[in-house]
Amino acid sequence: MFYEPIWEYEGYQLVKRPDTPNYCIYWNTERRPGQPARGVRRSTRTSDLAQAKQKLVEFVREVHKLRPLKKSPDNVLILDAICDYIETRPKREVPFGPAHFTALKHATEFVDLTGLRTVGDFGLAAQYRYVEWRKATLRREGHAASNGTMNRELGVFKAAFRHAWKWGHLDSVPHIQMLPSPPPRDRFLRPDEVRRLLEHCNAWHLRLFVMLALHTLQRPIAILSLRVEQVDLRWNRIDFLPPGATQSAKRRPVVPITPSLRPYLETAIESSELGYIVEYLGHPVGSVKGAFGRACRAAGLGNVSPYVLRHTGATLMAAAGVPLRQIAGMMGHSETRTTELYAKHHPDFLRDASRALEELFGEQLSTTG
Repeated sequence: MFYEPIWEYEGYQLVKRPDTPNYCIYWNTERRPGQPARGVRRSTRTSDLAQAKQKLVEFVREVHKLRPLKKSPDNVLILDAICDYIETRPKREVPFGPAHFTALKHATEFVDLTGLRTVGDFGLAAQYRYVEWRKATLRREGHAASNGTMNRELGVFKAAFRHAWKWGHLDSVPHIQMLPSPPPRDRFLRPDEVRRLLEHCNAWHLRLFVMLALHTLQRPIAILSLRVEQVDLRWNRIDFLPPGATQSAKRRPVVPITPSLRPYLETAIESSELGYIVEYLGHPVGSVKGAFGRACRAAGLGNVSPYVLRHTGATLMAAAGVPLRQIAGMMGHSETRTTELYAKHHPDFLRDASRALEELFGEQLSTTG
């Protein structure tokens, strides 16, 4: 959608899109030396032109204050970059997941162990050392040291360093080499397995979590951070994007409330003490992995994590013939991504292609040729 320039101040523009009320600040920033500039937008969070202009002036002044602080990677500590990334990220954005704090914890251990301290120290050799050290640590603890786990942690380093560069604390960022992505998990629960799992969800908060996951197809972090005000029983909708937050790559959609899920939500809203849908003993629930694992073992289910519930719902919907576009809408995926993951389960999967091949090369050819 086109953004119309409204006002300019010291190379920064105030712009507005016709279909949104709030003004945005727009500027160009160099990505890295030798690379083309990239346009960046930041909402002023106001539709008042005078206030938007004032916010633009304040923003530019703040940027000018940061510019003299720009340092080489050899002069910025790794832990400072990660802590600043976590602490200064705008509160309106989707909250951080456990991977961010896990990466900070293990980065601290790695720094203490190796003596590598600055962003400049974290080159490819150090990254390989970090990966090997973390894989060994995970195996000792009895966990799978998958490339997916490593990439989540390396992704935090990458995001933190880019955040420091974007805000003028770094004059360049090191390349973070991600590992080859693991193949997508194909484990999903059959309907009888779902019933067995629910039968062994003895804790109310766990059963509520499982019902939410199966009936909304959302990621565990989106479910556990869901607040009462995001559930609209009048219009029968759940908006998984927190109020005032902006969408990230892992999109949080609006989904309908199914008849079976509704009474769970009504009970959760009535009993909530701190405003969260999923609470336990008056506290928000940070993770259900322990309780979920125990329920799965009691139900005789292996190789199942809370995330499998999201995959289960999408897979069984595809097998039931639900259009892939609707599944994509529920999951917050692009239709291309949903097709890549779930088209093979759909009853129409390559049906026309298979029919054409049969007509071209079927057994009748050997009898009529």
